[in-house]
Amino acid sequence: MSLIPFGFWAASGAGGGVAAYDLLETTTLATSASSVTFSGLDTLAAGYAHLQIRAVIKTDRAGNLDNLIGRLNGDTGSNYSRHYLYGDGSSVGSASSTPVDRMYMGRLPGDRTADSFSPTIIDILDFSSSAKNTTLRTLNGNLDGTYATEIYFTGNAWFDTDPVTSIELYGNSSNLVSGSRFSLYGIKGA
Repeated sequence: MSLIPFGFWAASGAGGGVAAYDLLETTTLATSASSVTFSGLDTLAAGYAHLQIRAVIKTDRAGNLDNLIGRLNGDTGSNYSRHYLYGDGSSVGSASSTPVDRMYMGRLPGDRTADSFSPTIIDILDFSSSAKNTTLRTLNGNLDGTYATEIYFTGNAWFDTDPVTSIELYGNSSNLVSGSRFSLYGIKGA
């Protein structure tokens, strides 16, 4: 019996598991930045079925948690929807919203806890298809000892059939801090 419930998160590198992963690009912030963008995906990731971003992220939001936000192809219109489940060890919750002008992809720690970065995995499914809307799923958690410890599972849809050529990620009301790291992987196979 497998203890890993999602095949995408089960593969362990090129040639392993259900699908093979190839590291395409990594960005580690040396200074704070308002956002991180992976662009030219139509060329950079040509030949891959799906994309995955693995990241550790923190913002400089003063005294509170922040939301991880994403946009595809620079689209700022109300062309997205989101659904999420979360738990904090004592309660669970869920919510949805549509239409919205951005994707909500989990929560990030602010400046309350100096060394607390949020581990985040974002799957962009069938990113190059022009026959259907793009869907994304995110697994994200944060530890902010003075505020909350949470885990989020989020699904987003982009109501556009254009192939994804760029993804921008940013904090809802703050900058991404130095040391935040974003790695883009191409996924071959299923």
